[in-house]
Amino acid sequence: MKKNLNILIIEDDKYTRLNLKEILSDFGVISEAKEIEEAFKILETTKFDIVITDIELHNRSGIEVIPTIVNSGAHCIVVSSFEGDEIIERAYYLGAKHYLAKFKLKEQLPIYIQKYIQRQNAYIETLIKDSFITQDSQLIENLTSLCSMNLKNKSLFLSGKTGTGKSLLGKIIHQVTNPSENLIHLNCSEISENLLESELFGHEKGSFTGADQKKDGKLKLANGGTLFLDEIGTMSLGMQQKLLKAIDEKTFYPVGSSRPIKSEFTLITATCEDIQAKIREREFREDLFYRISGYTFSIPDLKSRIDDLELLIKHFQLKLYRRFFIKQDAIDLLKMHSWPGNIRELEKVCALLAENETGIIDSTVINKIFHSSHQTSSTQDTWLHEVFSDGLNSYFKRIEKLAVEEALRRNNKKITNSIKELKISSSAFYRIMNENNLVP
Repeated sequence: MKKNLNILIIEDDKYTRLNLKEILSDFGVISEAKEIEEAFKILETTKFDIVITDIELHNRSGIEVIPTIVNSGAHCIVVSSFEGDEIIERAYYLGAKHYLAKFKLKEQLPIYIQKYIQRQNAYIETLIKDSFITQDSQLIENLTSLCSMNLKNKSLFLSGKTGTGKSLLGKIIHQVTNPSENLIHLNCSEISENLLESELFGHEKGSFTGADQKKDGKLKLANGGTLFLDEIGTMSLGMQQKLLKAIDEKTFYPVGSSRPIKSEFTLITATCEDIQAKIREREFREDLFYRISGYTFSIPDLKSRIDDLELLIKHFQLKLYRRFFIKQDAIDLLKMHSWPGNIRELEKVCALLAENETGIIDSTVINKIFHSSHQTSSTQDTWLHEVFSDGLNSYFKRIEKLAVEEALRRNNKKITNSIKELKISSSAFYRIMNENNLVP
């Protein structure tokens, strides 16, 4: 497992700091504080995995900083030549995990760092196995490595086809990185362009029509925690520019406000689209992509991890009130399916299997389900083809004509009943009839 810890050393003696840096250099990034005041300032702005502090610091006790270290979520290790029982008891009482003598640091400190890494990795692996259902050892290793990184206040870009589990992975990463802070989620594709700015940055009361009260935006709500922007590839170029500026400067202005708001957060973005293709077509800003992709991870589709299929079916069965037994010929057929909707599609199929007449699922049942699904998909493909071939207006006019004809037929050519069933105005009904030369 890669050792990429973020470690802070609080030590006033120059040579001890150099010695600790040499001991810890293989474990990650090392920061230093020469005195308590400096340590407090660093801990306010930076997230650390481990903080190592001396006890005697410029006539002040390192005991003072232990509560701040513990409250920040860091693993606190005291290293000291001072071995008074009262101080040792106080250090442990305040939350220090270890109190180590300085004379054996080179031999002993790496052992305690390794123990911390092993515990963290075990926790992460358990979390992944419980949440991200897979038996693919390589995928588990890659996910564990990703979640082991210190992503606090950094950027992560997730790619993968629809239904592969990007939102789920985002939640897992937040649980590892910022478990005590807010996770703020926004699907950019679900918000209209004119409302997206308000959703992201917030707005002042009266700043636009309908703004009846002040609203905090997602960026403000995510301060100190995690902001998850799903389907960021759908964001307009203008909004991309505003988001880039806010991320770079860590400040933004709500709509209708001249007061900047500061916010710092872990940023997770995701898309099912080919982001590089959108960059080439100038539909996505390259500078924004570089800013949001400090770390990247691509989630494989279900077809690429088809050996997980049976495990996933068992997982989804546990969420259903009606159980079923699935035979091997049905499993074999399911493994041959392309799964364009990935895990989400499989979950829907499992729900259909639970509602099937028989509780014993064989290949015949699977064929029926896929045939029905294919028919629905084919119908959708047909009307979409008509829309893009003849235009939306032409398609609507044809639907209006067919609907009025069908309503007249169902109601024995009685116009009043037909209008009521169609739930349209009489003027609209007569317009459709006149445009299409329909006679009741």
